[in-house]
Amino acid sequence: MSIPLFTPSAVPPDELDALTVGRSNLLETLTNRISSSARDGSRPHTLLVGPRGAGKTHILQIALHRALSTPSTSRSVLPVRIAEDSLAIASYTDLLVEIARAISSELGERAGALRRDRDPVGIEAAVIDEAAGRTILLTIENLDRVFDGIGTAGQGSLRAWVETSTAIMIFATAPALFAGISSRDYPWYGSFMVEMIPDLGIDDVATLVTQAAQRRGDNDLVAFLGSATGRDRITAIHRLAGGTPRMWHVLSECVDVGRLDALIPAIEALLDRLAPHYQQRLWQLPAGEQRLVVELARSPGPRTVSDLADAVGVSNQSASAALGRLAADHWVTSSKTDADRRTSWYDLTEPLLRDYLRYRGG
Repeated sequence: MSIPLFTPSAVPPDELDALTVGRSNLLETLTNRISSSARDGSRPHTLLVGPRGAGKTHILQIALHRALSTPSTSRSVLPVRIAEDSLAIASYTDLLVEIARAISSELGERAGALRRDRDPVGIEAAVIDEAAGRTILLTIENLDRVFDGIGTAGQGSLRAWVETSTAIMIFATAPALFAGISSRDYPWYGSFMVEMIPDLGIDDVATLVTQAAQRRGDNDLVAFLGSATGRDRITAIHRLAGGTPRMWHVLSECVDVGRLDALIPAIEALLDRLAPHYQQRLWQLPAGEQRLVVELARSPGPRTVSDLADAVGVSNQSASAALGRLAADHWVTSSKTDADRRTSWYDLTEPLLRDYLRYRGG
């Protein structure tokens, strides 16, 4: 049994829980938050923040599963999950229809009819009636995209409904903090308890790879991972790839003793498995932004706007604008030094992307 790398929600929650390593403190916090809400009526809206592959969906699924496994909580809470891709949401009314559809197909059909009549208030009332006194636990993946879709006015309508109904609690995810919840200019400012998802530590990833080896009966790899040499190899890869769960699940499926002991074959196997993921993401970028990402990958470390502009043959203004878009989409990060607070230094957000592009001849 393995976790689908991009759709953990497809795995039954109890099986997903059995595959979980690390993040125990965060999971306990989230589970208790849901259970407490069922007991006392509190509604602590929560936003899980972490980059792609950090395990946001996984953590959300497990917290819900653990909390709703308690009968008293299950009786008091109606879980409503909005699909991760959120492709059908382009307005606040669309969001309400998706909420209704997630509850039942019949309610979804009624909501669709009310949408045609331009009656969002009617949809809100129908959803609350369906909850029958239970707290609606609304889970929304990629909240930043949903907020972009419904716009500022829609965000305000959602906030008004949530506050006036006193029956809705939101658990959401996003790849990074965004203006819709961090800026005073938007309706939801200050309304979410933000939980940053930590990387898996070396002990966690060692456990993850070991468990994968045990499941497929690779006893030689299990023994090697328990040795000092195996530990050194895991530490070296962790230093390179970081503690993103998706990376380690990919590695756990393609590594054996020979590859891990030699180290380089293990890293190459990981990069090869990640090729479709990175290819698709890179191809979706405009050509000018692709060039900046590749140029950063060819560098040993961070570079300035003017340096990058000169390297790819564009103006500083064009490079700065493109880097701003890449930063907003979490491709790059920017930082400043204490010696010069005016100059921004840019680098790739994912360390492994540099190695991938070099591996592929970029």
